[in-house]
Amino acid sequence: RFRVDHGLAAREALVAGRGIAPAHHWLVDDLLAAGRLEVILPDYVPPPIPLSLLIVPERAGIARVRLLVDFLAERIGGIPGIEKPRSER
Repeated sequence: RFRVDHGLAAREALVAGRGIAPAHHWLVDDLLAAGRLEVILPDYVPPPIPLSLLIVPERAGIARVRLLVDFLAERIGGIPGIEKPRSER
């Protein structure tokens, strides 16, 4: 058995031929397209993962910071496998 608790470590183990593992397509889509990995359970979808953005509280009110947060929330929220922010559920 080989256990990891980080997606990039799992990705590297998969590329090295260490076995099979569940992975979101956004993490391995380039490897699938290059033929370096193969999907073996096409109907299985891992549960979504949360994604957090940390902001220094004093900077949260700065317009450019707010614009970046809004932009990232809109774009990243549309990626399958990324959990939608609590405010959008």
